[in-house]
Amino acid sequence: MNPYNRIMPRHWFFAITLLSIVSCSSENKEPASISTANKDTLSRPRAEQVSGTGRIEPESGITDLASETGGLISKTFVREGDQIVRGQPLLEIEHAVSSAQTAEISARLSAQQQQLDLDRVSISDARNNLQKAESDYGRTKRLADRKAETQQALDDARTELENKKIALQHATAGLRLTEKKISEIAEQVNTARTNENKYTVRALQGGRLLEFTARPGAGLVTGQRFGQLAPEGKLTVLCEIDELFADEIRPGQPAFIRYKGYPDTISLGRVTYAAPYLKRKSLFSDEVGVKEDRRVREVRVMLDRQDLLINRQAECIINIR
Repeated sequence: MNPYNRIMPRHWFFAITLLSIVSCSSENKEPASISTANKDTLSRPRAEQVSGTGRIEPESGITDLASETGGLISKTFVREGDQIVRGQPLLEIEHAVSSAQTAEISARLSAQQQQLDLDRVSISDARNNLQKAESDYGRTKRLADRKAETQQALDDARTELENKKIALQHATAGLRLTEKKISEIAEQVNTARTNENKYTVRALQGGRLLEFTARPGAGLVTGQRFGQLAPEGKLTVLCEIDELFADEIRPGQPAFIRYKGYPDTISLGRVTYAAPYLKRKSLFSDEVGVKEDRRVREVRVMLDRQDLLINRQAECIINIR
């Protein structure tokens, strides 16, 4: 019998089978390693809604109230919670010295105005005297031409005429000088009154007075904040959206609002503004001075409900799909 036709020994068969299994196992492991490598790239999770923490405030934000003049507060005219209008007095700062200076300058202005009246009377008299001197000179000259009057009389009439002309010039110059003084003093009065008006602090815009810490007898430093004003306008929520979903926000997206820590919806709304940049997350941190190492996008949502408590923290949920 041909030895090649004999049955293959059993241990050879097992060896060949084992090599085949190992080879197939190696081939199947290669795609698995490629698949694992592809999973190293992070992908943003898909979401239907995003939420952020914010606070309820007017559309134009909350305005700090401050004075451009320092001093001792003598009067206050408003209280917290008052609805005020633009130009309304809020408080008055002691200004006795300034008032005395304004009164002194005003008195000088009044004196110059009286002098102006006298100068006008002097000009009127000087013109009348000049007209009379001109008439006298003309009459004397006609008489002298006919030899009915002496040369001396004619010379005296001419001298009187020249004197009356000079008197009118002096009166006119005096009037111009008085007018100039009045203009200068009037400017001083306006400056003094403008400075004095600074001691009455007025509202630059209308709205609701949220905070007012000014008290009569207390000192006020220039630029020191003494209150907060909620300007007139619709209520909104200014919230912060995490950078992970920041570029998903668009004006016009619907949203609903609830108080932080409560499940009930307090108002519906719609996105009206999304900041064009990211900033550090710190605006609504629970701990003062804490700045988390995250970036956020400020978003403003116009509220349907307008009777909510200003400055209260709220949670804003925006539908992005």
